[in-house]
Amino acid sequence: MVRRNGFTLLEMLVVLAIIATLAMLAMPGYLQPTKRVEATQAGACLLELASRLERYRLIEADYEGFAIDTAGVACEGRLADRYRFEAGIPGETGWGAITTDPVAWQLRVIPLDADAGMGGYGDCRALVVRDDGRRAVMTGTGGGVVTDPDQVRRCWR
Repeated sequence: MVRRNGFTLLEMLVVLAIIATLAMLAMPGYLQPTKRVEATQAGACLLELASRLERYRLIEADYEGFAIDTAGVACEGRLADRYRFEAGIPGETGWGAITTDPVAWQLRVIPLDADAGMGGYGDCRALVVRDDGRRAVMTGTGGGVVTDPDQVRRCWR
């Protein structure tokens, strides 16, 4: 009787199937913290944009005409393929790339992936920062704004 060393094709396929299954089970555990880190970076970038907007007001004497795309914030460019940064007026629903009000503003960051949710939570659609320093979260259902500090903290650690 001849002994052969090595693996049969069937044994190799079984091992590959087990490895693929383990990798598939491990992937969500890897992606969840990665999404949280990106959401935290997007929140920090939003605060940096707010700081640039305040400096813009010091130079131009009002907030009107501040363009997010040309603000010179490096993080906005790095996150542009995953997040959208927008400006608006407190109390109004319109959002755009340029501030339109000379005395009031609000900025928001929203993920481009509609299913992502901020920080991995489905009820945390966008983070909003206002000219009075308040932060809020826009929910995924109906775009309502929630200013509860606990929910903001939960969404944006």
